[in-house]
Amino acid sequence: MPKRMRMIRSEIYFPVIVGFHLLLWAVDLLFLYDGSLTLVEGESAVQRIMGEVLSSWVITVFGFNLLMASRARWVERIFGGLDKMYLIHRRSGVIAMVLLLLHFGIVPRHPEFTIGKPFGFFAMVLILLGIVLSISPFFKRCIPYHKWLAAHRLMGPFYVLGVCHAYLVPTLISKLPLTRTYVLGMSVLGVAAWFYRVFVHSRIHPRLPYEVTEIQHFGGTVVAVEMATKKTPLSFLPGQFGFFNFPGLNRHEAHPFTVASHPDKERLRVAIKASGDFSETLQTQLETGAPVQVEGPYGHFTQRWSSSRRQIWVAGGIGITPFLSLARDLKNSEADISLYWTVRTREEAWFDEELRGLADQIPGFTYRLWCSTQEGRLSADVLPEVSHAPDLDVFICGPEALRDSLTDQLHARGLPRRKIHSEEFAFR
Repeated sequence: MPKRMRMIRSEIYFPVIVGFHLLLWAVDLLFLYDGSLTLVEGESAVQRIMGEVLSSWVITVFGFNLLMASRARWVERIFGGLDKMYLIHRRSGVIAMVLLLLHFGIVPRHPEFTIGKPFGFFAMVLILLGIVLSISPFFKRCIPYHKWLAAHRLMGPFYVLGVCHAYLVPTLISKLPLTRTYVLGMSVLGVAAWFYRVFVHSRIHPRLPYEVTEIQHFGGTVVAVEMATKKTPLSFLPGQFGFFNFPGLNRHEAHPFTVASHPDKERLRVAIKASGDFSETLQTQLETGAPVQVEGPYGHFTQRWSSSRRQIWVAGGIGITPFLSLARDLKNSEADISLYWTVRTREEAWFDEELRGLADQIPGFTYRLWCSTQEGRLSADVLPEVSHAPDLDVFICGPEALRDSLTDQLHARGLPRRKIHSEEFAFR
């Protein structure tokens, strides 16, 4: 029986992390602490409390962010997939940057010098610089990916500087038992998560060696790469993705690509669309025999979480890749599934013949190619299967505009959002 996935969405995550934090402060100040709310005579108690609430938020939000960046499987399950977790991770970074600036501007300055003061200044400057490099589209385009990633991984040491600052300067937090314990716990968890990601993860989950055996080019924009294992094959579920590194082209970079083959196949296949420097390089420089290193699998865009026999699959452009694997897994299934693949023109339907062949072979599986230049944008109005909502699961993989538009339309027609499953590709 399929499992029902319980995950923390951004709509839940942010209110919870804010509300729980405020609750601890309220309980401490109202019931567990009976001392002065200031540290220096003449300073504002409101300013002191606001400044330290912000600083403790920064520490805990960054601690959670480092935990999310660890790629630990149990953390991925909590957030419903690495792709969704990384979106929350990115938004949290922006929020933490704002909180850090507010803390620096609001918190009263203690007159006595402590070593924690310069730690705090350098931590703030370095963390802000790291966040700007991480989220700015300009720097993402200008900085090579491996250098961007190296700078991003320095957020761990920067965070340690910030934690040292928090514990080496006089604070009100040090007198509040619940808040102190929570902040200490999250700072330890954050540092441990960073250490695990940098020094332990690759030893527990080493990259698997593969070799490129076949390369197919489609229209100069998409390349399908088939590879054979040289040791242990990747164990994955249809719909999952991995991080693929091609050392012969750039030994520093590992990029996420969805596996387009079935787990029973001896060889892995991925389809990659030219959308950046690395993927464009693959189009022209990748050769058979090239080594590949694969880490994974990741993602929850699988049938494991589907509770309905009747399903609609919607793919936009290169978003067809997970469905190539999922469709091949239907040969012994009793599911009733309709796949819609929307492309601009028929020339972009690189796997049309393959999908038509699968539809002819698999009972209960139908496939429809949708060319938007001729038929307009795909909408819920042209999906007859929607009449069966809510006894329906919908899987969507494609551009954000397509996903958001269809999700809203389907929800308006009575389909619960928990029955709409989507995949994200925005990791950087």
